[in-house]
Amino acid sequence: MNGVDKTLWSRLSPLLDELLDLPEPERDARIAALRATDPEAAEAVADMLGLLPGIEQAGFLSGSAMPKPAGLAGQTVGAYTLERELGHGGMGTVWLARRTDGRYQGEVAIKFLRAGLFGHGDAARFEREGSILARLSHPHIARLLDAGVTSDGTQPYLVLEYIDGEPIDAYCRRLALPVAARLRLMLDVLAAVAHAHNRLILHRDLKPSNILVTAAGEVKLLDFGIAKLMADASAGGEATALTAHAGNAFTPEFAAPEQMGGTDVTTATDVYSLGVLMYVLLGGEHPTPSITGTPLDRMRAVMESEPRKLSEAMLRRGDAASRKLAAELRGDVDTIVARALKKAPAERYANAADLADDVRRYLAHEPIAARPDARLYRVAKFVRRHRTGVAAASIAALALAAGVGVALWQAREASRQREQAEGLVEFMITDLRKKLEPVGRLDVLDSVGDKALAYYAAQDLDRLDADSLGRRNRALHLIGDLAQQRGRLDEAERDFRQAADSTAALLRRHPGDGQRIFDHAQSEYWVGYTQWTRGRFTDAEASFRRYLALADRLRAIAPDNLDWRLEQVYAATNVATALIDLGRPAEALATIEPAERNMADIAAARPDEAFDHATIIGWLMRAQESLGRYDAAIATAQRKMAAARRAPNADTNASVRQVLGTALVDIGRLQMDLGQRDAALATLRRGVADAQALAARDPSNLDWLFDAVRTQQQLEDLLLAMGDVDGARALDRRVADESTKLLSTPRGKAGWRIALLGHDRVLKARLARDETERTAVVAALRDYLSDVRRYELAGSELTPGERELVTRAGLALGDLLQHEGKPGEAAASWREAFDRNAPAAARGSPPAMTLQGLLCLRLGRTQEARAWADRVLATSYRHPVFADLEDQLGPARMAGETPGPLQGNP
Repeated sequence: MNGVDKTLWSRLSPLLDELLDLPEPERDARIAALRATDPEAAEAVADMLGLLPGIEQAGFLSGSAMPKPAGLAGQTVGAYTLERELGHGGMGTVWLARRTDGRYQGEVAIKFLRAGLFGHGDAARFEREGSILARLSHPHIARLLDAGVTSDGTQPYLVLEYIDGEPIDAYCRRLALPVAARLRLMLDVLAAVAHAHNRLILHRDLKPSNILVTAAGEVKLLDFGIAKLMADASAGGEATALTAHAGNAFTPEFAAPEQMGGTDVTTATDVYSLGVLMYVLLGGEHPTPSITGTPLDRMRAVMESEPRKLSEAMLRRGDAASRKLAAELRGDVDTIVARALKKAPAERYANAADLADDVRRYLAHEPIAARPDARLYRVAKFVRRHRTGVAAASIAALALAAGVGVALWQAREASRQREQAEGLVEFMITDLRKKLEPVGRLDVLDSVGDKALAYYAAQDLDRLDADSLGRRNRALHLIGDLAQQRGRLDEAERDFRQAADSTAALLRRHPGDGQRIFDHAQSEYWVGYTQWTRGRFTDAEASFRRYLALADRLRAIAPDNLDWRLEQVYAATNVATALIDLGRPAEALATIEPAERNMADIAAARPDEAFDHATIIGWLMRAQESLGRYDAAIATAQRKMAAARRAPNADTNASVRQVLGTALVDIGRLQMDLGQRDAALATLRRGVADAQALAARDPSNLDWLFDAVRTQQQLEDLLLAMGDVDGARALDRRVADESTKLLSTPRGKAGWRIALLGHDRVLKARLARDETERTAVVAALRDYLSDVRRYELAGSELTPGERELVTRAGLALGDLLQHEGKPGEAAASWREAFDRNAPAAARGSPPAMTLQGLLCLRLGRTQEARAWADRVLATSYRHPVFADLEDQLGPARMAGETPGPLQGNP
């Protein structure tokens, strides 16, 4: 072995690993086959294996029974007794053992170095592997418990946490996990590898058998036995020896080109292996052709063959399930995997953390950092690989130019034509949309969507096969998403409902199929979400409850599956959201509290779920606030911020910044509710600064802009209450342009107009200085209240917060009309506001009871006003609006008079 040059050794090392894992008869057959293709390597490796019996006899634990693994059972190593072999590989053998020194009970895995692979002094080097593992402390890495050398000083070993699980690929296959669930498992793997990379440690042998998933769905990364300490790359002596020995102990199927070529390895080397792992998990096959051929074939394939796109590989299978999978993988997933599999390390993701960032962006429906290859390069590669396919695509393009409608109607003639037509629609609404959306020309797809909808409406679901139902569901979801993106919420709800009809039909045929249950659950969610966005909260509650029932069925199928448990949490949170908006906070709290506790457990096991945990805590806070539990709500908002900060890359994650900012504003609003004006002022000023900075970061993000406007309106309200009219006017002028931008877009949520305009009109009424301004505000308030009536007549419902704003608008309009000398119109406005506000006041909402007291005063019902004020005094609500009520009740309380309508503003 000392005479083997580096070039030959790079070919022999992976081959030696393979042969050592084979039974002896199979070794001989493999060497015989190798002699026909690579005689030099065959002879060299045969010579090495010929030395193995003598080496093992001389060194393995020094006992006569030791060469046979079965003979080790019952032997004691340190404080542990060996029970059975768990596995073996090129580097060593792993045994299940139990601690038997009486200190504590527990199973462990003990790894022994394979005798003879290393030379003199390997005990020290193997103990160094223990030092590497000791520097790794992560929930997804198997822990190092102990390390040592047998009593005769010849056999080093590591004692590791025993993981009772199955390889990640087998786990995904057994549960038939959807793509998103597999990617979430990959995030756990990536988090573990990133942890090692941050400590200058490479794994260099990432493969399914080294990544186990427990019955509870927890990922554990094993075997850092060939890890290289990057910090020691330039060191001499022991570290260099470790690198030289361990450098080529990898699995060829998951090795990077630089490993196969014997060149330097970096964090990008692990990224390549992770790319292969993603390809296998998502597609079920290896990305490189001839990977199971001769060693030379393997090396050439890894170093030279360009992997086929993941979605293209799925399409080549030809079956319906693979075509469905290809459609889901096409685009961003293709791009992420392709970048990880680049031949040149510099073209890959730099490390596991960068790869994880893009996976998270994809799962969050955000733009990924990776970009596809240049268009001309892609086209050239595609034409060379798919000459026949390109010709067919050209024909499809001509058919498209002639009109999708013709293709759709021809689809009725035969199953093959129907499949082509439906595939064409799916292509247009996905790939073409990606090109049109950045330039603002989604209207081009209108005619496609209209013709597709007409076609699908004419279908008889009972007569469609599963593939057609699946295509129908996907297309209708895409059309619905397109409609929702363009603000056409009624169309979006219709499209999502039709898609749900398809998934319901599939579920009726396969009632126990987890994937069918999951697909229909997603359909019900999108129906409910669109209803919720439209302000139809009663309908949304019903849809979300159906979603929750389906999530419960998923959980019943696999109680320990974290993904299904997470789905159950999401569904319960959605139900609670609808209940809050329906003014039923007690029911909402009872629903969301157990969901939040479950989410806390999940986030502890999966740190990547910390962000969603923070969001759910936010809804818990909303329920507490609606119940008037303001101190508890502040504490919950602070807990929300703490959870958000635990999210990966929290310091640079814009979404985390948004959550932190909205929580800050929530605290400021709650401080206003408690009458803590100075504290609220300081908090809201910080919230305004954060919200404006985030909105400036991405002006196209309307959610961020909405947060910025609402935050400034909250601050303006407080400034007026504190008598800073000039500050409020300056802020009002700044908010005007931002509000106009929000309200001019069709993509905003229906409630935005109610909230923004309501708050704006109430503030304008308080800021009006002369008759001209008051007249303008009266007209604006009339228009606003008319819009609200039309909104409600169309079947939409107001949230408690919106109802409060509309009530304040009616109160302000009545005050302005009274000032104009129109008492009859003023009283009508106050009575309408009183009736609208009555149900919330009757339920004991402190803001509603306060407004009811003010309206009673306006209507001359002083005793009722006093009763409402007394009820509010029994709570902790001390908002500036309540201070107005107390001030206006003061003289009446003292004199026992019944005043008429007051002139002041609310």
